[in-house]
Amino acid sequence: MTVAEFLLSRLKGLGVDHLFGIPGDYILPFFEAMVASDVEHVATCNELNAGYAADGYARMRGLGAVAVTYGPGAFSLVNATAGAYAERVPMVVICGGPPSEAYRTRPHLHHVLPDRYDASLRIFEQITVAAKVLDDAARAAQDIDELLQLCRSERRPIYLEIAQDVQRQAVSRATDQALEPVRSGDPAATAAAVESLVSKMQAARSCVLLVGHEINTPDLRIAVQSLVDKTGVPVASVFTGKPDFLENHPRCIGIYHGLGSPQPVREFVEGADAVVWFGAVASDFNMGGSSANLSDDRTMHVFDGQVKTSDGTFTGVPVADVIDRLLAILPEGHWAGLDIPMQEFVHTVHRPFEPVADAPISNERFFDRIAHFLAPGDVFVADSGPSINMAYVQLPPDTRYFASSYWASIGSGIGFALGACFAAEPGQRVIALEGDGAFQMTAQELSTMVRYGKSPIIFVLNNRGYTAERLIHEGPFNDIQDWDYHRLPEAFGGVCGEDVHTEGDLEAALERAESHTGPGPLMIEVHLDPLDVSDAFVRMSEGLRSR
Repeated sequence: MTVAEFLLSRLKGLGVDHLFGIPGDYILPFFEAMVASDVEHVATCNELNAGYAADGYARMRGLGAVAVTYGPGAFSLVNATAGAYAERVPMVVICGGPPSEAYRTRPHLHHVLPDRYDASLRIFEQITVAAKVLDDAARAAQDIDELLQLCRSERRPIYLEIAQDVQRQAVSRATDQALEPVRSGDPAATAAAVESLVSKMQAARSCVLLVGHEINTPDLRIAVQSLVDKTGVPVASVFTGKPDFLENHPRCIGIYHGLGSPQPVREFVEGADAVVWFGAVASDFNMGGSSANLSDDRTMHVFDGQVKTSDGTFTGVPVADVIDRLLAILPEGHWAGLDIPMQEFVHTVHRPFEPVADAPISNERFFDRIAHFLAPGDVFVADSGPSINMAYVQLPPDTRYFASSYWASIGSGIGFALGACFAAEPGQRVIALEGDGAFQMTAQELSTMVRYGKSPIIFVLNNRGYTAERLIHEGPFNDIQDWDYHRLPEAFGGVCGEDVHTEGDLEAALERAESHTGPGPLMIEVHLDPLDVSDAFVRMSEGLRSR
């Protein structure tokens, strides 16, 4: 078994059925091996989008992979990899390097920075949990296994740079032994952290968990829900890592987003005796762009391998261990009798929606309607700008939702949606929500969707530019060229989409979407006034502008 074959077999064994990427001469031996493997290559239009697609795939499947060539290929992946690192997405970045002899003799070769053979490695060391050059086939199997285990345990990207000739060489050891994630951490620090958390939580008459993007694996989701079920502790959805699995739970109070929160939610959270940021970062975005009324002595943080309370900061503390111990220690029904707000969201299916056929479509009415359009089992992907409004939409049960709302990389949504199309179950509906500015950055992946027979529903909010930036600082630099977005899939071999100006147009488009099967995506272009945004969007922008 060659090094390339071994890596592909390992990926397949971990549930990776599709690998995204662009060929180049240094990675061609790996691509040749992939043709004969059980892993299907998905050719995107560029490397950045391949990285976004692998990220979206990983959020659905638990692991994603992307393969590129050295230099331009790898450097084009940097932003997508950094986003996966920031948002704890397990992604395998495979880069084909020059021949192994070149690493020692350092000749001037194409794609190589002069005298900087370690440039890619050093850059990816900053944005992965581990980065390694594989230039020795005798150690390759061991190195691959160690990094894959680390990727899954830490839920962050790894970088494997494999010398061109080594990809074809035989591994010295090939085994079918299962790769289990390694649970790491400091037991003493974990015990001390949990003791601090429990003492403060139990002493609190009112306590609330703010659940975010680090609770993103099936095991963690089940454990957090079990904790809520057992103790009755209230939970709030947050902007970064909106917890789709909790928004219909009877102990969910709604969306907390600083000043932008529904008033009952804000009053409850900011008046609670104990507030626990649980897998969520207390960032400016999660605070709605403003400083919240949350004092340090009442606030605790369980995030990124550490716990922080007023007693201090405890490092080397895995969130899974924290949840397990809280489940074992906290008493049953401790907060079950606490009077709480009930699922306070701005846009919810619980509020009736009656379309006015000839009324111009507005931002508020569009998201009111989306709350009714979503169905259990849907996969919904939002780009950075629209994700602000989507934070206020209550998701149906069993919906999968994700967006780059922490790293906030504009343009990632179409790549995420592409990856989700390959990761989704047969018949599962994939829906993407894009701003026009974000869509223009990655629009060419419509071609990939058509090529591979994927038929997601894509909404493009056409407000003629970067509205999120307009609200922070208006200027001509926020303007973009207007496109006929709904017509673009047809140019790539798909079908012409829908052009929405009124509520009646939207109803017709959604009726078509209910039965859409392709070819390719259904593009629904929704025309909005450039400054038609929600109050929460305005408040968040004001907070960012005032810095």
